[in-house]
Amino acid sequence: MKNRWILLSGILAVLVLALTAGLTLAQGPEPPEGGVQPQGDVSIRELMGTAFTYQGQLKKDGNPVNGTCDFQFSLWNAASGGGQLGLTLTRSDVDVNNGLFTIPDLSFGADRFNGDARWLEIAVRCPAASGSYTTLSPRQKLNPAPYALALPGLWTRQHATSPSLIGGYSGNGVTSGVMGATISGGGAPSHINSVTDDYGTVGGGYENRAGDGTGSVADKPYATVGGGSGNTAGGEGATVSGGVQNTASGGHATIGGGIYNQVTASWDATIGGGYGNIAEGQGSTVPGGVQARTVSYGQMAYASGQFANAGDAQTSVYVVRGTTTDDNWYSLYLDGVDRQIFVASGRTMAFDILVVGRTQAGKSNGYRITGVVENVSGSPSQWHSVSTLHEDDTGWGTQVMVAADGCLHVQVNGDTGDTVRWVAVVHTAEVSW
Repeated sequence: MKNRWILLSGILAVLVLALTAGLTLAQGPEPPEGGVQPQGDVSIRELMGTAFTYQGQLKKDGNPVNGTCDFQFSLWNAASGGGQLGLTLTRSDVDVNNGLFTIPDLSFGADRFNGDARWLEIAVRCPAASGSYTTLSPRQKLNPAPYALALPGLWTRQHATSPSLIGGYSGNGVTSGVMGATISGGGAPSHINSVTDDYGTVGGGYENRAGDGTGSVADKPYATVGGGSGNTAGGEGATVSGGVQNTASGGHATIGGGIYNQVTASWDATIGGGYGNIAEGQGSTVPGGVQARTVSYGQMAYASGQFANAGDAQTSVYVVRGTTTDDNWYSLYLDGVDRQIFVASGRTMAFDILVVGRTQAGKSNGYRITGVVENVSGSPSQWHSVSTLHEDDTGWGTQVMVAADGCLHVQVNGDTGDTVRWVAVVHTAEVSW
């Protein structure tokens, strides 16, 4: 068997095949027509497609064939035996001149060239429609040409707006219809890395997912998993940097690492790492530690373990704020509008609160409030005492109350004519049973 390589208008592999029946074929695939499409405005860009041009030279008994022939092409995952990938493609009445022929549109589908080795099996009958096909042997290994769509271990899923790039294990996947996704590597059999929503990214690792895996491919875009194992960034713009079995379901949620940490459906929450921490409150934070839990807006919680459930033995910090313009009592809020510190049934919190108020002109008061709030079977109660740290205006004041719904209120009053900005920092020790 004689092999030779020829360069024709791009990459063209030419091989000579020997047949038991005396046929020989010189062949080679080349890149999709038009080569690499220009990158730029979507309006001037078209999909490259998965078709490639195949050019070869057909000989019988050492002599070039002239006439019309029928060809059949099939794609395989092994040089012999193995499994066929996709359908058998038939091209009839192909002109063969001095042995040379061209097949301009062979396409076996978008996912056939994924970085694994592929072989092309060819059968021919000459003249066209003259009888049975003769299968050429051996199958021809496809080398560079179809891999204009993929480097070894790296391939693309096309999209009219933004194609996706997939690397690592050949079973890693991007959901059909997703645009702009990236899987840089990693994955293994039964433990694939996947992107299920637009513009998601998985850097590597093992059994990680960017996107929620349900519904529209556009409802949870921009999620990122850096690496690790079994991590899911399922919220819009959510990030899990690494670790093991961490889940960031909330929008813009962040988990730095650790193991078995969860940020639920609330937005903008963060867990730095640690073990078994849960962030449920919007904008809340667990810096690390073991089995802390946030439920209130902006809460920061830390624990070094639990009695029975996450958050039943922890400390928290809350910041509340508000503005007064008269001498009525007003509550301060976690978001400055209406969010309060929630004390669930079965929970007791000892608190130490620093309260400060200031006018634009510089008049200031400061206070410290200490006390306890408890919720027994849905009936909350509280006890507290206030100490004055400094007063420029003795008409101002502060107090604590707990509402029937279990929300703890830090309240302040100023003077008519004074516009006062108030901030309180609430430190707690919390236990549940």
